[in-house]
Amino acid sequence: MASTSAVVNVVSVDKREIVVQNMSGDQTTVTIPKGIFKLININEEYFVSYNSRIGQKPFLTSIEPSAK
Repeated sequence: MASTSAVVNVVSVDKREIVVQNMSGDQTTVTIPKGIFKLININEEYFVSYNSRIGQKPFLTSIEPSAK
């Protein structure tokens, strides 16, 4: 399992996942916990942490607004 933490911009949000873009422009689709999608805004920066396993989508472990 690999862990990633980064400041990202949220590109899209739905009930099961978000698409985030890091400062290098790379996009990643991350699975999110049920019900959290209502708290995440598109085109806003967040500090996120997520875990990845080979053969599975990354899953969110932490998200908080980025301190600008």
